[in-house]
Amino acid sequence: MEIKLVTYIIPIYNASDYIVKSVRSLLEQSYRNIEYIFINDCSLDDSEIKLRRTIEEFPERYDNIKIITNEQNLGSATSRNIGLDTAQGEYVMFADSDDWISMDYVESMVRQIDSGSYDIVYCDYFESYNNHDNRISQAYGQDNIECIRAMLGRGMHGSTCNKIYRRSFLLASKQRFIDGADLFEDVSWNIRLFVCTTQISYLSQAFYHYVQYNNNSIIKSMSSTEKKRNRALQRIENVRVACDYLIALGFEEKLSKEMKEWKLMAKNDLIDEEDDSSLRSWIKTFPEADTVIIKCNKITWNYKFLLLLLHYKLFWLYNLHRTIMRKLR
Repeated sequence: MEIKLVTYIIPIYNASDYIVKSVRSLLEQSYRNIEYIFINDCSLDDSEIKLRRTIEEFPERYDNIKIITNEQNLGSATSRNIGLDTAQGEYVMFADSDDWISMDYVESMVRQIDSGSYDIVYCDYFESYNNHDNRISQAYGQDNIECIRAMLGRGMHGSTCNKIYRRSFLLASKQRFIDGADLFEDVSWNIRLFVCTTQISYLSQAFYHYVQYNNNSIIKSMSSTEKKRNRALQRIENVRVACDYLIALGFEEKLSKEMKEWKLMAKNDLIDEEDDSSLRSWIKTFPEADTVIIKCNKITWNYKFLLLLLHYKLFWLYNLHRTIMRKLR
């Protein structure tokens, strides 16, 4: 029986404390026919050195490993696109360089996608902390609209890391990660992919360990006002592209509420208490999303009131209410 080639794409950026465990788990897979593409996105630490040392422990894998070093920092979205452009496998998988996987992950996912003419298979995963794991169920079935609805509502993980894709489907879909937009890039890409197929399967097992204790991760490193705004704009761009695609394919009526709530949560990232100009940016961004402020169950009533004040441009009342709430804390 033919053992089909799987391409595993792993962007790397400043993962020195985690990369050895991550790479070992990838190279220890029970499935033998794997092409590994590591993309070092100009790490400032010794991640690539540790990567190369770890690879030396697995000489049987050496011929199937590619290491690409970006000449400049391009971000995770562009690095993933580079991996896709380089991939030769019949199937494609992704990992983050601070996470790790169970030994039978690839074999189990290939068996599942081979069991039918599936384009995408997704599975449960673990949120891994220092001393325990939480298993996260992803039981949203095989209906692509229900899966998209769950991703828009952040119930279904929009990550690439708990999924396997048929590469011929990826090529036919013509979907790319949005260059330069590195926050929620995987959610945006997956939503666009799921809308392109009904050949989806769910595997009710967990293999991927999504590390929660990396304080250097993108989402945990947004400290300055400028960084927060840049990240917010990147998230907004990914949300815009995915929603525009859904609308273009005629899915607005089926997913209108969920799309507007997703837009609302994205534009809320623009609000910065230290920068009053952020309030006007909020007003101009996705104004159609304001219609779901009251019905959105992802925010508190106090926050809904503040957003309504912004919607009606009552800045003085917004600032007064915010000042009073700060004093009451």
